Amino acid sequence: MKKAGVLAIAGLALAGVVWVVFGWQHLASTVPRQEAPAPASRGAEQDASAAAAAGRYAAAITIARNSPDPHNPLVAYVPKPGIAGRNELDRIFAQGVPLTTQSALAARALLQRGLSDDEKVALARILARLYAPDDPTGFNAELLLDLRGLMGDANRQVARSAVLSFSRLGYLPGSDALLKDAFDKQILGRDDYYGELAHMAPLAPARVQDELLSTVRASSNAYAADILAHAVNDNPKVLNGYSAHALGEIIELLSRTEPRFPSATGEFGLTDAVRYANWLRATAQLESRIHGIDPDRAIVDRLGLPGTDPRKITAYLLTSEASSLLSSARLGSPASGLVAASNQYAAQYPGNKSLQSAAQEIAQKVARAKGTGR
Repeated sequence: MKKAGVLAIAGLALAGVVWVVFGWQHLASTVPRQEAPAPASRGAEQDASAAAAAGRYAAAITIARNSPDPHNPLVAYVPKPGIAGRNELDRIFAQGVPLTTQSALAARALLQRGLSDDEKVALARILARLYAPDDPTGFNAELLLDLRGLMGDANRQVARSAVLSFSRLGYLPGSDALLKDAFDKQILGRDDYYGELAHMAPLAPARVQDELLSTVRASSNAYAADILAHAVNDNPKVLNGYSAHALGEIIELLSRTEPRFPSATGEFGLTDAVRYANWLRATAQLESRIHGIDPDRAIVDRLGLPGTDPRKITAYLLTSEASSLLSSARLGSPASGLVAASNQYAAQYPGNKSLQSAAQEIAQKVARAKGTGR
């Protein structure tokens, strides 16, 4: 079968996905395939070509149905009730499922045969893994319908797995409404819901993106803020896809969700340190975008404010991004002042092993930076 023919028909099938998934609210996942009508032909030759491609595509599906591949892990899987089955399906998922028609048929057959709740939790992730924009399996529409069916499962863990798996496919028209429905039904908790909106925002159209980020900002959800901050730090170019309104919403959310350290000043945990450093760097990236200042300068200015918790300084100096800052830590420089404040704090709590380890690592980073700068 020629690839061009497959993609042509796959494109036609995909045109009907959104209507199928979001329009047929009560349609079961096992209904026969409904082919989208072909576009108007420009000539007999085009009609013949499209018909031939459709024939080749249908033939390939038939061959896949009648020629099971014993090496395909989904084909070879034998249902096992309970956690044993879930663990095996999770292993298949982790090792990678072939994006083939055979895999889609096998996964859907397992679902139709009836599985335990534990197995369905894992199978939801596999169904989502088999979905791809270019529809390599030929079953994108059915896979989405199967996930929709699992979203309505009586078992909340199954429903939650299906909703989260569907959400991670990226933005599809109506995805935000599905998440809201799951949240209202308490299938998703607050962190689940607002976290998924944060994951989805960069992939959504501008208008929807603004709405998603406004919803997240209004929630003041710290987990969603962590996700957005990580996305900015992982790839600052993601900010290019945000409108001015969206950037303002993210800045407002971050300003409301600055990570806090424990009230006891002698407590220094690496989890708190990582969260704060992630927040600080993302905030600096946003300030750089809006005000045109260097991110490192924004960080030094913030950490250099009088009364700054020295744990914040230590947290940032531990990051790999601080290397350029440490290279400028000459005597009397703002950066050297930050290093001194961190060292002084560590000296006050010699019994805190995490803090002492952090101080040693910072000292090594400073030494390496100075050696590089010579």
